[in-house]
Amino acid sequence: MSKSAVRSIKCVAITMGDPRGIAPEVIVKALGKKEVSRLGNFVVVGDRALLAKTKAKVMDVAYRTPGEGSLKFLEKGVELIKAGMVDALVTAPLSKKAVSRYQKDFRGHTEYLAKSFGVKQFDMMFVSSKVRLSLVTRHVPLKDVAPLITKKAVFSSIELMQHTLKQRFGITDPRIAILGLNPHAGEGGLLGQEEIKHIIPAIRLARHHGIKAQGPFPADTFFCHDKGFDGIVAMYHDQGLAPMKGLYFKDLVNFTAGLPFVRTSPVHGVAFDIAGLGKADPSSMIAAIKLAFQLA
Repeated sequence: MSKSAVRSIKCVAITMGDPRGIAPEVIVKALGKKEVSRLGNFVVVGDRALLAKTKAKVMDVAYRTPGEGSLKFLEKGVELIKAGMVDALVTAPLSKKAVSRYQKDFRGHTEYLAKSFGVKQFDMMFVSSKVRLSLVTRHVPLKDVAPLITKKAVFSSIELMQHTLKQRFGITDPRIAILGLNPHAGEGGLLGQEEIKHIIPAIRLARHHGIKAQGPFPADTFFCHDKGFDGIVAMYHDQGLAPMKGLYFKDLVNFTAGLPFVRTSPVHGVAFDIAGLGKADPSSMIAAIKLAFQLA
């Protein structure tokens, strides 16, 4: 039996992210809220000096540079999960560029965690109080997106969305919307062939497996009206995240679907321009912590 199985109170680890950014500030602010502190126990992995104002347990990790520190904090968080010492992981924002100096193939938290746990099928899922959205492609340059939109890739995202909605969120019979890649969802092939060759066949395959998948919907108008879907599958990063952040930024959370544990994160970045000024809004960090406890 794991140590997490015998705990009566849940424990969540928070990795501090980049020491130069707003992560220490939003962590301290979030943990200072009664609505958060009463949820359970916390272990914050990072720089004790920067986290001195929090009453939570801080696991101090030595580092020489911000990039090295960000990676070491994350590595320690993974160790805590694997050892069964914590029930979920919340990751504060880091600089991918800074971390990549210490791990050349580093693409982001999502890919790093999937590799650490040997997970092949995973997605970035963005969770608001109203809807959840996942991405077929993640941190990919726009010029490289179209070749990655295959029937297999789209179906995999639909299938994982279905599984996650049922298993993690308790939605017994989810309805899932799939966005097109091209303007007007390809306009019947006039504005691109990806819908005809890959996206529509993936939707048909999903329906064959009993999944209530609909689409492809034109992305430019889809978010204008609430269509009552439980999940949305977008084709690429900004297609999904621009409207989601515009509509739900304060309560939006990044959740990694497919991992064998709960990992959440706020949806903002390091925000170096306002770091140390006391202006950082902890809303997304608060939402990430709450969701971690809810799903763990």
